[in-house]
Amino acid sequence: MIEGSGHRVLAVCTSGIHRENVRDTVRELVAEGAKLGFRTVILNTFLDMYNKDAFTKGEASIFSLIESPVIDAVIVMPEAIKSEEVIRRIVERAKRRGLPVISIDGMTEGCRNIVFNYGDSFEQIVRHVIDVHGCRRINYVAGLKDNPFSEERTQRFLKVIEEKNIPAENIRIGHGDFWEEPAAALAESWFTSGEPLPEAVICANDSMALAVCGVLRDHKVRVPQDVIVTGFDGIELEKYFVPRLTTCAADIGQAGRTAAATADTLLNGGTAPEVTEIPYAMRVAQSCGCHRIHSADLAGKIMSISSDIAGNEAHESFMFDYLRHTLGCRRKSELAETMKRFGHFDMWCCTGAGYFSDKLVRQRFGDFPAEMRLLATNVEGHSFTGKFPTGDLLPTLPEILESRDSVMFSPIHSESDLIGYLGISIELDKNLFLMARRFTMLTDQILWNFKNRLVIERANEKLAEMHIHDPMTGTLNRRGFYKKASRMIKRIESRGGCAVIFSADMDGLKQINDSFGHNEGDKAIKALASALIKCAGSESICARFGGDEFIIMTAAENAEQAGDFAERVQGMLDDHVRRVKAPYRIRVSIGAVDRVISETEELDECIRLADELMYREKREHKKQED
Repeated sequence: MIEGSGHRVLAVCTSGIHRENVRDTVRELVAEGAKLGFRTVILNTFLDMYNKDAFTKGEASIFSLIESPVIDAVIVMPEAIKSEEVIRRIVERAKRRGLPVISIDGMTEGCRNIVFNYGDSFEQIVRHVIDVHGCRRINYVAGLKDNPFSEERTQRFLKVIEEKNIPAENIRIGHGDFWEEPAAALAESWFTSGEPLPEAVICANDSMALAVCGVLRDHKVRVPQDVIVTGFDGIELEKYFVPRLTTCAADIGQAGRTAAATADTLLNGGTAPEVTEIPYAMRVAQSCGCHRIHSADLAGKIMSISSDIAGNEAHESFMFDYLRHTLGCRRKSELAETMKRFGHFDMWCCTGAGYFSDKLVRQRFGDFPAEMRLLATNVEGHSFTGKFPTGDLLPTLPEILESRDSVMFSPIHSESDLIGYLGISIELDKNLFLMARRFTMLTDQILWNFKNRLVIERANEKLAEMHIHDPMTGTLNRRGFYKKASRMIKRIESRGGCAVIFSADMDGLKQINDSFGHNEGDKAIKALASALIKCAGSESICARFGGDEFIIMTAAENAEQAGDFAERVQGMLDDHVRRVKAPYRIRVSIGAVDRVISETEELDECIRLADELMYREKREHKKQED
């Protein structure tokens, strides 16, 4: 339940919500749930989970959000998701939290199951073809072999054939695998078999029936005048076909309403049957000859299709603009603004809290990080900065669900690599869902490419820095010094000031190397570099020109007098030797020159003069030792 509100939350786990039967079921579920005090979180993947590959693994990650503490009950749609493994994982997650789980259109262990009574209604169609139309020579197009839905329909068909005493030689059974192409190939084979054409073709679903009608039409065989054709399922495409199919359709709305009511009953401590059947109803139409074909109906359907195509083409062009504009984004803020402009429905884009770090973060399948960030939203007043717990789903979810009955969440990922998820609130309309699918899938690629570009750019910056730095001491190398010195010269010149150049060289490095080894000599060089950097200050640049020779450049107003600078560096080195108990002293000679510099040639002259002063200092040190 959402804290601070009286609303309980249903999580609907489904795939392909842009498809008619899924959309209509969810729409009724959301509407009925709202009447019962529910708000609905739709966890949707735009592709089903039938293929087991890296992409579907990334898609299935969205279902892990049922572990959110705001969710009170879970509804799964196995026939939409099409993966027993994914369904099992969803149920396991829900059961760990003690949530009731309701399954629509599929028998799922551990759930309350709402199933459609396919068998009785399919049998009704077979009886209609035989009893009403008197057909005795019948071809049957089955679905997939060993598929339970297909096998049930086949058994019902054979049962009626046997009851009606129709001879086996009058029946031809083939498999169309529930798809158009295999069904069309099967129908083509009838014309080369040498057998007479059937009086009727009964198909196990509408898609195969439409394919059969197409083949018959190609061979100048009329439906229903020459051959009767029936389908099953009542799919959306059937509405745009002439002749309209005689078929069976489920009461999708009743399934949604029953699921919401079952969740309400269980959450209130009541009981619900393990299995509830929803009937299919036969829809007698034109393809069996029971209704006259009206050509006028076709014009309206064509207009509807044409309108949908035009709208989809416009949105496709809009999405190409979205992609094009994001290619120019170099900062997250620019990307967020672009997403806001092109997400023309209420949208919240959330990414893993560490997604834009330097590393290409790979999450284990099914796991989002514990914290998310709201990258972009176009909903007024819902902006949010900072991290929020993934279990909250959205940082302002209570406010969002006060004014909306549902929010849909879809994953953003590249293959199995999770980026985050999109929250979208729209009317439950097919075309809007198709638009949401385009936006989501483009956002997958946009965010992944943006992240890769950031990582590459940062890596290039690091490589460039490595190219101008000395790897042992971390100071600039000679190339880096001149690169940064040219910018500093311009900065100092614009202020009307002068620069100070220090040349520093260690005394007695050879003795340290000879007496204690080159490893100790390297430690001494690093200690000198550290002391020079600290004493010169952050406004200076320090470079190792080779061996134990260093050049420091700073603006005159930030410089200490040469003697004072040398004294401070030597003091820091003496402290270091005492702290690490080094068996030798690290001593440094430093020369300094200050003057106005405007060109690199003048800088080189200053370095030469500073070197002369440094060597003079070195000779003085040597005299003192002697």
